[in-house]
Amino acid sequence: MHPRYQVLTRVAIAAMLVAALHPRVAQAIPVFANGQGVSCSLCHSAPPNLNAYGRYILATNFTKGLDAHRQMEENSRDPVSFEVTGNGSNTPTPGLPNVSVDLAQLLAAGYLGKDVTYYASVPIVEGGFPAAAVDQVWAAYNGFSSGNGSLQIGKFPAPMFAPWLSQSLSLSGYSLAAMPVGLNTVGVGDNRWGGSYTQMGSKGLIGTVAYLTNTGAAESAFDGDVDSGGEGQSYVGSLLFMNPNSHFTGGIAAMSGTFPLPSGANDRFGREMALVSYSTSPKYSLNAMALVGYDNNPNDGASLAAGSNGMSYEAIYNPYAWLHIDSRYERTNDGLGAIQNNYIGDLAFSIMPNLVLTLENASSVGARPVTSYQLLWAGPWIRTPSHQAPATAAAAPGAAVVAASGTTPTASPAADVRAGSAIFAANCSMCHGANGEGGVGPNLHKIAQRKTLAATIAFIENPSGGMPKLFPSTLSADQVREVATYIRTTFL
Repeated sequence: MHPRYQVLTRVAIAAMLVAALHPRVAQAIPVFANGQGVSCSLCHSAPPNLNAYGRYILATNFTKGLDAHRQMEENSRDPVSFEVTGNGSNTPTPGLPNVSVDLAQLLAAGYLGKDVTYYASVPIVEGGFPAAAVDQVWAAYNGFSSGNGSLQIGKFPAPMFAPWLSQSLSLSGYSLAAMPVGLNTVGVGDNRWGGSYTQMGSKGLIGTVAYLTNTGAAESAFDGDVDSGGEGQSYVGSLLFMNPNSHFTGGIAAMSGTFPLPSGANDRFGREMALVSYSTSPKYSLNAMALVGYDNNPNDGASLAAGSNGMSYEAIYNPYAWLHIDSRYERTNDGLGAIQNNYIGDLAFSIMPNLVLTLENASSVGARPVTSYQLLWAGPWIRTPSHQAPATAAAAPGAAVVAASGTTPTASPAADVRAGSAIFAANCSMCHGANGEGGVGPNLHKIAQRKTLAATIAFIENPSGGMPKLFPSTLSADQVREVATYIRTTFL
């Protein structure tokens, strides 16, 4: 490695640690949590892995579940965030030290207006070396079909199962998302240039059609890692069920395209996938994926047509807010004799909301196990003031009551309602609507007729059906009681 780059690596890792431990570090992962004033756990189990709600937001091009006005305020105050990882492995990449900066990138995302969202991730270092390409950069107009249709243009993940494939807890990612077949290197998880249209249904169904390409002068100008032939052209269609209030999410997707070969011929190929995800609670998640493919000329005439396939079974367990466990078995077969079985285990420790340490062991049949580790930090340049309500105000003399749990004295119901209003606006309205009318989350009107105060508090503390767990990482016990009192008193 060049001495200058060794110095850059050490400086970047030192800067990451200093920033992570700085007492003014933002208490939310960029770029949305900081602007929305919510905990990272609203969308992530452990960053970057998304929960059902986070996947729903990503699949809708950020049009659902976010406060546009608040996000535009955040973008004007702090438009760019930074993400950096320090990675190591018992089999380091040639040319890199045992510990190196694997990724350092700038992030920006949000709203350009009421109906326009955007996202950009521009790496400075990627794979341990100076980055050669833009990762993602796209904008979406979301004003079609009464706000349920979104047209996306730019470079973005292929809409197969992007909310799962592109936001993995595992350091090694999913093999079936990047599996080559002969000379064809198109992966179902690639970020590529093109356009897509997404239609959101009323029952949680999300349909997307897209055209993708990496062939052409414009693509090559922005992608220094695209070879002279590019990756051809592809058409993609997917139908997802993404209602975060359901235990089940998943879908089906298909890709069809042509890949340019050295002789000038094309490999006509297809890929079909199916996925199902089941979450019994915010602590448990099971994912299963299957892929089948077909290539009519995978090796430029050197071999016959090939039928590829792959499968993945994954279990994610979050026993504590600071500990996340990921176990996965996957098998890929490119149809040309290359069959691989992988056994992968990850432990992710949330040291802080925006500082995550991940340890991984990846074993393959016939190969030496690979142990990897990563320290990820991400944060805005400017800390956003908390949008949450302060702790419960002191009760007026004689106004104290006993909490529903029968534990500690609390403020008066009127004080709870006042404090609960601010808590609801900051943490709940994006799902349940500003007036409790429902949206991503259910309608809260007449909740007092369905649940007692104690039952409402118990549900907020230990939610089900895809609702994020905000207690105790985001809301204290007092704040849970306050917001429970507010919704029962207000949404009659």
